Amino acid sequence: MLKNYESMIILEPSFTDETSKQHNEKIVSFIKEHGGEVVNTDDWGKKKLAYEIQDFDEGYYFINYFSFDPQKIMDYERELKLDEKVIRFNILVK
Repeated sequence: MLKNYESMIILEPSFTDETSKQHNEKIVSFIKEHGGEVVNTDDWGKKKLAYEIQDFDEGYYFINYFSFDPQKIMDYERELKLDEKVIRFNILVK
């Protein structure tokens, strides 16, 4: 049974607007390839961070709303941890 999740991702600011969207599409593709369904994606664009993260003071924000198998959510988390362009993320159950 699928659960609903919300995941905010902050990508490093070295991207352009277009390449940041392409990188988020790779993350969305991972969800779809592993049996998930992406409901919506909010693109907040490049924003200043409240505090420095990994020597960055700004980043590209994306919020992905999706349904995913709870047994596979650790795989999704591992994928985000291994992605060097993701400077911060969170995963919330809705």
